[in-house]
Amino acid sequence: MSNWFLVYLIVAFSCSDEPNRERDSFFIKGNARLNAGEYSEAIRYYNEAVAKDSTFAEVYNNRGIAYSEQGKYGRAVIDYTQAIGLKSGFADAFYNRANAHLQLKQYDNSLADLDSVSKYYPDSAYVFFTQGFALAEVGRYKEAIQAMNQAITLDSTNAEAFVNRGTVFYYQRKLDSAKQDLQQALLLNSKEANAHNLKGLVATEEGDYRTALNSFNKALELVVYQPFFLNNRGYLYLQMGDLPSARQDIDQSIKINPSNSYAYRNKGIYYMLSGDLKSAITNLEQSRKIDESTEKLNYYLGKAYLENEQKEKACKFLYQASLNQVEDAPQLYNEVCL
Repeated sequence: MSNWFLVYLIVAFSCSDEPNRERDSFFIKGNARLNAGEYSEAIRYYNEAVAKDSTFAEVYNNRGIAYSEQGKYGRAVIDYTQAIGLKSGFADAFYNRANAHLQLKQYDNSLADLDSVSKYYPDSAYVFFTQGFALAEVGRYKEAIQAMNQAITLDSTNAEAFVNRGTVFYYQRKLDSAKQDLQQALLLNSKEANAHNLKGLVATEEGDYRTALNSFNKALELVVYQPFFLNNRGYLYLQMGDLPSARQDIDQSIKINPSNSYAYRNKGIYYMLSGDLKSAITNLEQSRKIDESTEKLNYYLGKAYLENEQKEKACKFLYQASLNQVEDAPQLYNEVCL
C-alpha cells in the first residue's frame, strides 16, 4: 500500500454499546480487506460502518485510503475532508488529503494541508519529503531543497529522498549535485528504478548517451513498461538519431499514459526530424494543450511553424523561448522576427 496513514481501532465490546459494536466490527473487517488489497470489499464494509455511525471520522479516513488506492482521488478528498470536519486536528487525514491533492496536481492545496500536518508532526521525514515534492512541482526549487534537506536529516536511509533532491538539482541543471545524490541513492538501494531513470536524464543532458541508455534500460528492467522511463529513453533515441526506436518507445509511453505532455512533445520532435511538419505541429500543440509549461516546447513549436512557413505563429513561440534562453531561440528570433 502507498504512503497513506491508516487508522486502526482497538475496542472493548460491551452489551450496552450495540450500535458501536456493529460499527466497529464493520470497520475492522474493512481494515482487513484494505490491508489485503481488496479495496472494493474494504469500501463495502466501511459503507456499512458509516451507515451505523455517520460521525465516525476514522472510517472516512480509511475509506479515503481505499479510494486513493483505486486511483479515485477526487472521492478520496471528499472522505478525508469529511474526516477532518468530524475530528479537529486529525493530522493523519490532513496528510492523506495532501497526498491525494498531489495526485490531482493540486499542489497549493497539498502544501496547505502539509502545513497543518507539520504542526502535529514537526519532525516527520515523510512530511518534509512530501513538502519537497510538492514545492518542486510548482517550481519553488530553493524551498524544495530545504524541505528535502530536512527529510534527509531526519531519515538518511531513504533512497527516494536522495532521488527527489537529485531531481530538483537536475531541474536546476546542477548536474554534479544531482550525481552525488544519485550515487548515495543507489548505495542505499541499487534497485531504485527512479534513480536509474534520473541517472539516464543527467547523462543525456551531459551527452553521455551510452551511460544514459544503460541507465534507462536498467530502470525499465526494474519497472517494465513504465511510461515516463519509456518516454525518456525515446527522447534519448531522438538525440542518438535512432528514429525507429524513438518512435516505438514514445508510442508505447503514450499508449500507457496519454496525459504526459513530454511524450507528445517528443513525438512532435520525431515528426520534425522525419520531415512531417503537419504531424509535428499536431503533436506539439497536443503537448501544449496538456501543459504549456513543458520544457523547450515553445522552442520546438517556433521551429516547426517556421519550417512550415507560418512566420507569425513561429515568432510568437520563439519570443517565449528566447525569454528563457532556450537553445538558439534568441538568435533565431532576432534573425527571423525583428
